[in-house]
Amino acid sequence: MKEFQKIKLNGTEYYIIDSIQNFRAEDSFIDPKNKLAQYTGHGEKRKHVGTYIGDGGKKISDFFEYNNWGIYHKDEIKNKKTYESAKKVKAIISEKQCFFSKSNFIKYLNDTKIEYMKQEQLYHNNIGNFYQNRYKKVSNLNDEIIPFSIYDVSDNKDAKQNRGYIRSDDEIWSLWRELILPSISYLSILKLIPLKGKKNKPFFYFRILLDYQFRSFQHAKFFNEEEKSFMTENISTSSQGRQGAKDYRKKVLEHMPQCPFTQITDERLLIASHIKPYAACMNDNEIVQAIDYLNGLSLSPTYDKLFDQGYITFTDNGELICGTQLSVLTWEKLKINPNAKNKMRIYPENREYYLNYHRKYIFQDNFSDLI
Repeated sequence: MKEFQKIKLNGTEYYIIDSIQNFRAEDSFIDPKNKLAQYTGHGEKRKHVGTYIGDGGKKISDFFEYNNWGIYHKDEIKNKKTYESAKKVKAIISEKQCFFSKSNFIKYLNDTKIEYMKQEQLYHNNIGNFYQNRYKKVSNLNDEIIPFSIYDVSDNKDAKQNRGYIRSDDEIWSLWRELILPSISYLSILKLIPLKGKKNKPFFYFRILLDYQFRSFQHAKFFNEEEKSFMTENISTSSQGRQGAKDYRKKVLEHMPQCPFTQITDERLLIASHIKPYAACMNDNEIVQAIDYLNGLSLSPTYDKLFDQGYITFTDNGELICGTQLSVLTWEKLKINPNAKNKMRIYPENREYYLNYHRKYIFQDNFSDLI
């Protein structure tokens, strides 16, 4: 088998053979209690997953290994009612081969807590009132892996519609919709094949993720102009602050004079990237950490973004770890092989505390799930 990236979930090891990473959580899909103030309506339980006719349809059909989008029929065996029209029902795309994970729900709720409480977006309701009850529901789930089925609930092909929709009748689907905050969340689906056992049917791991800028560690409490300068490096009017930022950058680049990915040494093209974000340091009242050169890596811009937003991280001994948020094609274009046996590494040299923080709070995957 091709060397696919691997993941370990609840003790089972899987190959990630395909993925869809960036389905937006639109306001029309989420629970009515979470709707943004500018929208009306009650929402719907079906999720748009793409087109099934024309050039845009092949990927979604290949991904789910399903080609009967929008065709009404009866399921004579199960006779499960998922969509009514002229006493006909839609097809089962995947029966109990899809699943959520409790740990993903918990991580999402931890990441969204600041938005639940502070609400940078304007909602119809005070969503902060729902947070504790939702967290309790997730915490009380009995199992780490929660399977469910999905069904084709697309519009009738005869009506010349070409939008693919899925839904589920399982209760866990309703809980999932209840957790999601619109606009700032997105859905990732990993297509998995077990390393061992039966491999004839793929599994689909549904995850909900939060946009980087809304994650809790990004929300610093209060900064004065001098403190802000360490974050922006350019826009502060405080000369003392600008000098502090320059000193931090200078020491980071002296300690690590080239980007480990590109080997670029031209300082004009290097970023002194914080390992533990500046905002997180200030939230913890750790100003010393914010300007500690050991809390920095020299990275060229693309790789700075990958690290800064948690798509990659490093072990304590400096070995590169790739998350599962990007497609195989994207990794190839970045010239990174997530499966390489001799992975690129940095030399941490007393950065272990900061790297541990990054793995725990910034890295978008559960570090222990990766193989």
